Amino acid sequence: MPILIHPVSDTELHRATTIETAAYASNALNPILFPGPFPPDSHQQRVDQLISLRRDDPTATYTQAIDTASGRMIAFAKWHIYSTPEESRVPSRKMEFGTGTNAEACNLFFGSMAKRKEGIVGSRPHVYLHMLHTDPAHQRHGAGSALMAHIKQKADALDLPIYLESSADAHGLYLQQGFKDVEILILDFSGVGAVERYEQPLMMRGAVGD
Repeated sequence: MPILIHPVSDTELHRATTIETAAYASNALNPILFPGPFPPDSHQQRVDQLISLRRDDPTATYTQAIDTASGRMIAFAKWHIYSTPEESRVPSRKMEFGTGTNAEACNLFFGSMAKRKEGIVGSRPHVYLHMLHTDPAHQRHGAGSALMAHIKQKADALDLPIYLESSADAHGLYLQQGFKDVEILILDFSGVGAVERYEQPLMMRGAVGD
């Protein structure tokens, strides 16, 4: 299946958000972090959030994989190039979780990952792969690998390492792509009525010059 890699326009973020929802529907954390119910405009709220995130953050890049047979986006990635120590040290944006979310669980999960990223990467220039998800109907057809190849090429051209937080399902893909576990973050969600132990792989791929 021929795949093209292209930037993502604001109007295409509706499709990206649809893919995101479908891709994470079976994730074990989904009912813990996002139990619902959600307001009728939650999809548009997510689209608007992605638009404002890119508008306000010059390090952010949105990239898509397109199935040439259908002309449709089948995978989406949000990634950041932090090319200077100053960019790497910029504090994470304030986390806000709306209707339908478990704010306590979300703060534990996303807050813990943000703290560990700061501890692992610090002020070192790097590429941060924040999100990569594929339409479940097109998984294991090469779309995720095509996006990864594009991002790795950009990182290698800048001689920067890549950092990411992997889901359990994507862990094997990232290992195949040359990433290594730098830490397994252990989280306890028993305080919010969920699993006592959740393992979150934190991974890096070294720079060309490493």
